[in-house]
Amino acid sequence: MPADAPLRQPSERLYQTVARRIARLIEVNAKNTDWRMPSERELAEELEVSRPVVREAVIALEMRGIVEVKGRMGITVLPVRGPISAFDKINADAGAGPFELLDARMAVEASAAAMAAERATSYDLATLEDCMARMEYETNAQLDHEKGDRDFHMTIARMTGNAIILSIIETLWVQRDESLMWKKLHEHIHAPSVRPLWIGDHHAVLTALRMRNPEAAYKAMTRHIQNVSKELMEADERGRRARTTALSAER
Repeated sequence: MPADAPLRQPSERLYQTVARRIARLIEVNAKNTDWRMPSERELAEELEVSRPVVREAVIALEMRGIVEVKGRMGITVLPVRGPISAFDKINADAGAGPFELLDARMAVEASAAAMAAERATSYDLATLEDCMARMEYETNAQLDHEKGDRDFHMTIARMTGNAIILSIIETLWVQRDESLMWKKLHEHIHAPSVRPLWIGDHHAVLTALRMRNPEAAYKAMTRHIQNVSKELMEADERGRRARTTALSAER
Protein backbone atom coordinates (compact mmCIF):
# COMPACT_ATOMS: atom_id res chain seq x y z
CA MET A 1 0.00 0.00 0.00
CA PRO A 2 1.39 3.47 -0.89
CA ALA A 3 2.74 5.49 2.03
CA ASP A 4 0.21 8.25 1.48
CA ALA A 5 -2.76 5.89 1.30
CA PRO A 6 -5.38 6.72 3.94
CA LEU A 7 -5.74 4.25 6.77
CA ARG A 8 -9.03 2.46 7.09
CA GLN A 9 -10.97 3.37 10.19
CA PRO A 10 -12.36 0.47 12.25
CA SER A 11 -15.96 1.42 11.52
CA GLU A 12 -15.39 2.26 7.86
CA ARG A 13 -16.56 0.03 5.05
CA LEU A 14 -13.84 -1.25 2.73
CA TYR A 15 -15.43 0.28 -0.36
CA GLN A 16 -15.20 3.73 1.29
CA THR A 17 -11.45 3.37 1.71
CA VAL A 18 -11.06 2.16 -1.86
CA ALA A 19 -13.30 4.96 -3.21
CA ARG A 20 -11.16 7.55 -1.45
CA ARG A 21 -7.98 6.05 -2.87
CA ILE A 22 -9.42 6.08 -6.38
CA ALA A 23 -10.56 9.69 -5.90
CA ARG A 24 -7.04 10.68 -4.89
CA LEU A 25 -5.61 8.80 -7.85
CA ILE A 26 -7.88 10.84 -10.13
CA GLU A 27 -6.87 14.09 -8.44
CA VAL A 28 -3.14 13.36 -8.64
CA ASN A 29 -3.41 12.69 -12.38
CA ALA A 30 -5.89 15.45 -13.18
CA LYS A 31 -3.36 17.46 -15.21
CA ASN A 32 -1.66 14.48 -16.82
CA THR A 33 -3.03 14.33 -20.37
CA ASP A 34 -1.40 10.95 -20.98
CA TRP A 35 -3.07 9.30 -18.01
CA ARG A 36 -6.13 7.13 -18.46
CA MET A 37 -8.50 5.82 -15.84
CA PRO A 38 -7.64 2.16 -15.10
CA SER A 39 -10.29 -0.49 -15.62
CA GLU A 40 -11.98 -2.08 -12.61
CA ARG A 41 -9.81 -5.17 -13.06
CA GLU A 42 -6.66 -3.05 -13.13
CA LEU A 43 -7.76 -1.10 -10.06
CA ALA A 44 -8.43 -4.36 -8.20
CA GLU A 45 -4.89 -5.55 -8.94
CA GLU A 46 -3.28 -2.21 -8.11
CA LEU A 47 -5.18 -1.70 -4.86
CA GLU A 48 -5.05 -5.40 -3.94
CA VAL A 49 -8.78 -5.81 -3.34
CA SER A 50 -11.49 -7.87 -5.04
CA ARG A 51 -13.35 -6.65 -8.12
CA PRO A 52 -16.70 -6.52 -6.25
CA VAL A 53 -15.15 -4.09 -3.75
CA VAL A 54 -13.82 -1.95 -6.61
CA ARG A 55 -17.26 -2.02 -8.24
CA GLU A 56 -18.83 -0.81 -4.97
CA ALA A 57 -16.21 1.94 -4.70
CA VAL A 58 -16.88 3.05 -8.28
CA ILE A 59 -20.62 3.15 -7.56
CA ALA A 60 -19.94 5.38 -4.54
CA LEU A 61 -17.87 7.72 -6.75
CA GLU A 62 -20.53 7.66 -9.46
CA MET A 63 -23.14 8.69 -6.90
CA ARG A 64 -20.89 11.65 -5.99
CA GLY A 65 -20.62 12.74 -9.63
CA ILE A 66 -16.89 12.00 -9.80
CA VAL A 67 -17.03 9.20 -12.39
CA GLU A 68 -19.48 7.59 -14.77
CA VAL A 69 -19.53 4.00 -16.01
CA LYS A 70 -20.15 3.73 -19.76
CA GLY A 71 -20.07 0.17 -21.09
CA ARG A 72 -17.20 -0.19 -23.58
CA MET A 73 -15.68 3.11 -22.49
CA GLY A 74 -15.34 1.83 -18.95
CA ILE A 75 -14.93 4.34 -16.12
CA THR A 76 -15.05 7.94 -17.32
CA VAL A 77 -13.85 10.76 -15.07
CA LEU A 78 -16.34 13.63 -14.99
CA PRO A 79 -15.52 17.32 -14.65
CA VAL A 80 -15.85 18.25 -10.99
CA ARG A 81 -16.07 21.51 -9.11
CA GLY A 82 -13.57 21.91 -6.33
CA PRO A 83 -10.98 19.38 -5.16
CA ILE A 84 -11.89 15.71 -5.34
CA SER A 85 -10.15 15.26 -1.98
CA ALA A 86 -13.33 16.70 -0.44
CA PHE A 87 -14.47 13.09 -0.66
CA ASP A 88 -12.35 12.56 2.48
CA LYS A 89 -14.23 15.18 4.45
CA ILE A 90 -17.80 14.04 3.94
CA ASN A 91 -19.78 11.10 5.15
CA ALA A 92 -19.41 8.93 2.06
CA ASP A 93 -21.12 5.90 3.57
CA ALA A 94 -24.03 4.94 1.34
CA GLY A 95 -24.81 1.85 3.38
CA ALA A 96 -23.80 -1.75 2.90
CA GLY A 97 -22.35 -2.52 -0.51
CA PRO A 98 -24.47 -4.62 -2.92
CA PHE A 99 -21.95 -7.48 -2.96
CA GLU A 100 -21.63 -7.38 0.82
CA LEU A 101 -25.39 -7.85 1.02
CA LEU A 102 -25.30 -10.69 -1.49
CA ASP A 103 -22.60 -12.49 0.51
CA ALA A 104 -24.75 -12.23 3.62
CA ARG A 105 -27.85 -13.40 1.75
CA MET A 106 -26.03 -16.41 0.35
CA ALA A 107 -24.77 -17.40 3.80
CA VAL A 108 -28.26 -17.26 5.31
CA GLU A 109 -30.67 -18.01 2.46
CA ALA A 110 -28.89 -21.13 1.17
CA SER A 111 -29.19 -22.71 4.62
CA ALA A 112 -32.78 -21.51 4.88
CA ALA A 113 -33.61 -23.22 1.57
CA ALA A 114 -32.14 -26.49 2.89
CA MET A 115 -34.30 -26.24 6.03
CA ALA A 116 -37.36 -25.33 3.99
CA ALA A 117 -36.92 -28.43 1.82
CA GLU A 118 -37.34 -30.62 4.89
CA ARG A 119 -40.46 -28.78 6.06
CA ALA A 120 -42.22 -27.86 2.80
CA THR A 121 -45.99 -28.32 2.69
CA SER A 122 -48.26 -28.42 -0.35
CA TYR A 123 -49.53 -24.97 0.60
CA ASP A 124 -45.95 -23.60 0.72
CA LEU A 125 -45.17 -25.00 -2.71
CA ALA A 126 -48.39 -23.55 -4.14
CA THR A 127 -47.44 -20.15 -2.71
CA LEU A 128 -44.02 -20.34 -4.34
CA GLU A 129 -45.63 -21.28 -7.65
CA ASP A 130 -47.82 -18.17 -7.38
CA CYS A 131 -44.69 -16.05 -6.74
CA MET A 132 -43.10 -17.56 -9.86
CA ALA A 133 -46.17 -16.74 -11.93
CA ARG A 134 -46.02 -13.11 -10.78
CA MET A 135 -42.28 -12.92 -11.50
CA GLU A 136 -42.85 -14.05 -15.07
CA TYR A 137 -45.69 -11.54 -15.49
CA GLU A 138 -43.89 -8.49 -14.09
CA THR A 139 -42.31 -6.20 -16.66
CA ASN A 140 -38.61 -5.60 -17.23
CA ALA A 141 -39.00 -2.07 -15.90
CA GLN A 142 -39.88 -3.53 -12.50
CA LEU A 143 -36.65 -5.54 -12.18
CA ASP A 144 -35.35 -3.21 -9.49
CA HIS A 145 -38.17 -3.92 -7.03
CA GLU A 146 -40.10 -7.01 -8.11
CA LYS A 147 -42.59 -8.08 -5.47
CA GLY A 148 -42.82 -11.63 -6.81
CA ASP A 149 -39.08 -12.13 -6.33
CA ARG A 150 -39.10 -10.74 -2.80
CA ASP A 151 -42.16 -12.79 -1.83
CA PHE A 152 -40.53 -15.95 -3.20
CA HIS A 153 -37.50 -15.54 -0.93
CA MET A 154 -39.54 -14.47 2.09
CA THR A 155 -41.84 -17.48 1.66
CA ILE A 156 -38.82 -19.78 1.85
CA ALA A 157 -37.67 -17.94 4.97
CA ARG A 158 -41.08 -18.53 6.59
CA MET A 159 -40.99 -22.20 5.56
CA THR A 160 -38.03 -22.75 7.91
CA GLY A 161 -40.36 -22.20 10.87
CA ASN A 162 -37.55 -20.25 12.53
CA ALA A 163 -38.47 -16.69 13.54
CA ILE A 164 -34.84 -15.61 13.92
CA ILE A 165 -33.91 -16.76 10.41
CA LEU A 166 -37.02 -15.05 9.04
CA SER A 167 -36.07 -11.80 10.80
CA ILE A 168 -32.49 -11.91 9.50
CA ILE A 169 -33.55 -12.51 5.90
CA GLU A 170 -36.24 -9.83 6.10
CA THR A 171 -33.66 -7.36 7.43
CA LEU A 172 -31.28 -8.14 4.57
CA TRP A 173 -34.02 -7.55 2.03
CA VAL A 174 -35.04 -4.28 3.67
CA GLN A 175 -31.41 -3.13 3.48
CA ARG A 176 -31.34 -4.11 -0.19
CA ASP A 177 -34.59 -2.28 -0.96
CA GLU A 178 -33.39 0.86 0.82
CA SER A 179 -29.82 0.79 -0.53
CA LEU A 180 -29.00 3.73 -2.80
CA MET A 181 -25.95 1.83 -4.04
CA TRP A 182 -28.08 -1.16 -5.03
CA LYS A 183 -30.43 1.10 -6.99
CA LYS A 184 -27.50 2.81 -8.70
CA LEU A 185 -25.97 -0.52 -9.70
CA HIS A 186 -29.30 -1.68 -11.11
CA GLU A 187 -29.29 1.25 -13.52
CA HIS A 188 -26.55 -0.60 -15.41
CA ILE A 189 -28.45 -3.88 -15.70
CA HIS A 190 -29.92 -4.86 -19.07
CA ALA A 191 -33.12 -6.45 -17.75
CA PRO A 192 -34.11 -8.52 -20.83
CA SER A 193 -30.75 -10.29 -20.66
CA VAL A 194 -30.81 -11.28 -17.00
CA ARG A 195 -34.50 -11.98 -16.43
CA PRO A 196 -34.57 -15.46 -18.08
CA LEU A 197 -31.52 -16.58 -16.09
CA TRP A 198 -32.86 -15.38 -12.74
CA ILE A 199 -36.31 -16.87 -13.35
CA GLY A 200 -34.64 -20.14 -14.32
CA ASP A 201 -32.70 -20.07 -11.05
CA HIS A 202 -35.94 -19.73 -9.10
CA HIS A 203 -37.43 -22.68 -10.97
CA ALA A 204 -34.40 -24.75 -9.93
CA VAL A 205 -34.90 -23.78 -6.27
CA LEU A 206 -38.60 -24.63 -6.46
CA THR A 207 -37.85 -28.00 -8.07
CA ALA A 208 -35.44 -28.89 -5.24
CA LEU A 209 -38.06 -27.91 -2.66
CA ARG A 210 -40.70 -30.05 -4.39
CA MET A 211 -38.27 -32.99 -4.15
CA ARG A 212 -37.80 -32.27 -0.43
CA ASN A 213 -34.05 -32.41 -1.15
CA PRO A 214 -32.11 -30.15 1.29
CA GLU A 215 -28.76 -30.52 -0.49
CA ALA A 216 -30.23 -29.68 -3.90
CA ALA A 217 -32.11 -26.70 -2.42
CA TYR A 218 -28.93 -25.40 -0.77
CA LYS A 219 -26.97 -25.67 -4.03
CA ALA A 220 -29.75 -24.13 -6.13
CA MET A 221 -30.07 -21.10 -3.85
CA THR A 222 -26.29 -20.68 -3.69
CA ARG A 223 -26.05 -20.86 -7.48
CA HIS A 224 -28.84 -18.29 -7.86
CA ILE A 225 -27.21 -15.69 -5.61
CA GLN A 226 -23.82 -16.33 -7.22
CA ASN A 227 -25.44 -15.72 -10.62
CA VAL A 228 -26.94 -12.45 -9.37
CA SER A 229 -23.49 -11.32 -8.21
CA LYS A 230 -21.93 -12.31 -11.54
CA GLU A 231 -24.59 -10.51 -13.55
CA LEU A 232 -24.16 -7.34 -11.50
CA MET A 233 -20.41 -7.43 -12.20
CA GLU A 234 -21.00 -7.87 -15.95
CA ALA A 235 -24.01 -5.56 -16.21
CA ASP A 236 -22.42 -2.85 -18.35
CA GLU A 237 -20.77 -5.22 -20.81
CA ARG A 238 -23.89 -7.38 -21.19
CA GLY A 239 -26.08 -4.33 -21.81
CA ARG A 240 -23.62 -3.00 -24.39
CA ARG A 241 -23.60 -6.31 -26.29
CA ALA A 242 -27.40 -6.44 -26.28
CA ARG A 243 -27.67 -2.89 -27.64
CA THR A 244 -25.04 -3.64 -30.33
CA THR A 245 -26.96 -6.77 -31.39
CA ALA A 246 -30.22 -4.82 -31.56
CA LEU A 247 -28.67 -2.09 -33.72
CA SER A 248 -27.15 -4.68 -36.07
CA ALA A 249 -30.54 -6.37 -36.44
CA GLU A 250 -32.18 -3.07 -37.35
CA ARG A 251 -29.69 -2.59 -40.17
